Amino acid sequence: MIKSGLFNFGFWLRAVVSACIIFLINACSAGNSDDANTRSNSSNSLSISQRLSTIAGPFGNPSAATQDVSNKDNYLIIGTSSVISYNSSRGTANWIYWKTTENDLGTPLERPLFMPDPRLPPDFEKIDYYAYSGSGYERGHLVPSADRFADKNANLETFYMTNIVPQRPALNQFVWEGLESYIRRQVRRGLDAYQIAGVYGEQGRLKNKVTVPTNCWKIVVLMPKGLEPDPSDPRARIIAVDIPNQNGIEKNDWRMYATTIRFIESKTGLDFFRDWDRVSQDRIESKIEIENK
Repeated sequence: MIKSGLFNFGFWLRAVVSACIIFLINACSAGNSDDANTRSNSSNSLSISQRLSTIAGPFGNPSAATQDVSNKDNYLIIGTSSVISYNSSRGTANWIYWKTTENDLGTPLERPLFMPDPRLPPDFEKIDYYAYSGSGYERGHLVPSADRFADKNANLETFYMTNIVPQRPALNQFVWEGLESYIRRQVRRGLDAYQIAGVYGEQGRLKNKVTVPTNCWKIVVLMPKGLEPDPSDPRARIIAVDIPNQNGIEKNDWRMYATTIRFIESKTGLDFFRDWDRVSQDRIESKIEIENK
């Protein structure tokens, strides 16, 4: 009986000690997990803050767009490989930024369907494929589908209607496409392209939902492959174009519409390179550069 009692006592003693050890391990693990989550959340917050401060690459955040749902005409969408300032009143983007490298290009993919952007908040009106039907305007991409052939998900985002604007066939199929193809040729030759594009003006509305722009513009900073975007670098090329959205221009070369960044700012109210000092901005934004170096 004594041995049995001692055995039972030893058994329960070991059980209690084991339980205490497990409790302490779990408590420490939970504490470490909480600390890790805190560090992770802090890191994520810092990352988002940093991204918002330079949200559109070298161009800064030209409209100071935010993810405040009450800011419907300057709402920030951060996608897989592009950033958009969306204007709900117009039914199009104010601007959209993306980077194109050789790794982004590839063989043509099966063409997805145009679709409303699922990233918009629930109370935003979603533009769909049929808003353009029968209008005489084409669904013009701002980020070209061909700039994202290497990634199906990124390519799919180019067919969200937030990336689409009404363009006349002469613009979409000829002048605009000519510029897009030119940029991709430069990328294949060893450059990285930092691009921002948008629209301004109004010449009617489609289905009373989508504003037809009078002009489409684009600014491109071309840098040697792998270098950080720096418009002050003498190796950087800066291209800015402002093209009228009209028929009858199909035979025109995109270079005919080269302009200055300052001119686009005057038409759109945007402020590019806003984090740069004024002297640097004046030098960059007043220059027209289209030479094929």
